[in-house]
Amino acid sequence: MGVLRYYIVTAVVATAVAGLWLGGGWVWLGIATFPVLMALDVLLPADHKLHRVSVPALADLPLYLHLPLLAGLWTLFVVRLSEWTGGAPGAVGGWQVVGMVLSVGWIGAVPNLPIAHELMHRRHWFPVAVAKVYSTVYLDPNRDVGHKLTHHLDLCTPVDSDTPRRGQTIYSFVWQASYGAWKDGVVTSVRSLRKRNMTIFHPRNAVYVELALLAALCAVVTVFAGWQGLLVALATMVFSKLLVEGFNYLQHYGLVRVPGSPIALHHAWNHLGAVIRPLGVEITNHIEHHFDSKHRFYELAPRGDGAQMPSAFLCFVCALVPPLWKSRIAKPRLRDWDSRFASPAEKEVAMAENRRAGWPQWLELGVPVKADPEPSGMA
Repeated sequence: MGVLRYYIVTAVVATAVAGLWLGGGWVWLGIATFPVLMALDVLLPADHKLHRVSVPALADLPLYLHLPLLAGLWTLFVVRLSEWTGGAPGAVGGWQVVGMVLSVGWIGAVPNLPIAHELMHRRHWFPVAVAKVYSTVYLDPNRDVGHKLTHHLDLCTPVDSDTPRRGQTIYSFVWQASYGAWKDGVVTSVRSLRKRNMTIFHPRNAVYVELALLAALCAVVTVFAGWQGLLVALATMVFSKLLVEGFNYLQHYGLVRVPGSPIALHHAWNHLGAVIRPLGVEITNHIEHHFDSKHRFYELAPRGDGAQMPSAFLCFVCALVPPLWKSRIAKPRLRDWDSRFASPAEKEVAMAENRRAGWPQWLELGVPVKADPEPSGMA
């Protein structure tokens, strides 16, 4: 039964596909799954159980079922856009176009990003290639190129574009992370070519793959739905990208690590909600993934003894209101993290980060600090 929980990703995408198939007001069905999933993740008890998978192929199947479903979703999206731009009888109207953008954009981020993330870490060319296709709909086909060789080495340090610093808002972070991912992809690709004595013009340059995938998707949309349809599709991909980096904001927010020091249990936030774990393909079971990224998602043991955050859905919504995020979640959790988890060197770095952000110096360095058993933020 443990493996069936991962088919929630298939069900959510299929719901969005059904909405576009039915048309009319049903196109809002995809984005309507967000508040439902959020309510369940907040209300249900956290899931700290390791769910054994006896048939690994059945756990992997939803990752590949996602390919025809995502293709079907985008095909229906383009068909509806072509009807709208062509003025076909019964075509979707303005608000329904908005519903399609939100629904397709939401699916392009969740569960699409976690599935792509899982496959990009596989040790075979085929799943990595499929991950590039998935990542195209949020404008980042080369996410894998830099991610594995920058974030996994530099997490929780100032040079990591995927680590938000204390006091940073989600709005500035989405730009930082987006630019950082694209830059890391280009820089890593060029370095790889140079190590093999190849020029940047060599066909094995991963940047060409990225440009080809993005150009192909845009060309298909333009051919069938025109320039108006392309603008809507681009808005949808941008929305997906913002959501992708918005959820990325939650994974290492405010955490610090001395550059070059070993990655430890406390260098990622875990979100062990009963819904987000299977929907996110265990991406929120985060520190175990950083310990050894070659492990399959269903092999990751939830670490209840690590640094914890509330529901990822709740954190995301709160992060959209920076004062609420800082006062109710970020500061209480980080104060607890500084007291209970940080090494002496990390405490120094943490208080320097607090000074930079204009936050209180809640640790008296050199003086033992009694930590609260639980942070005082939202449960």
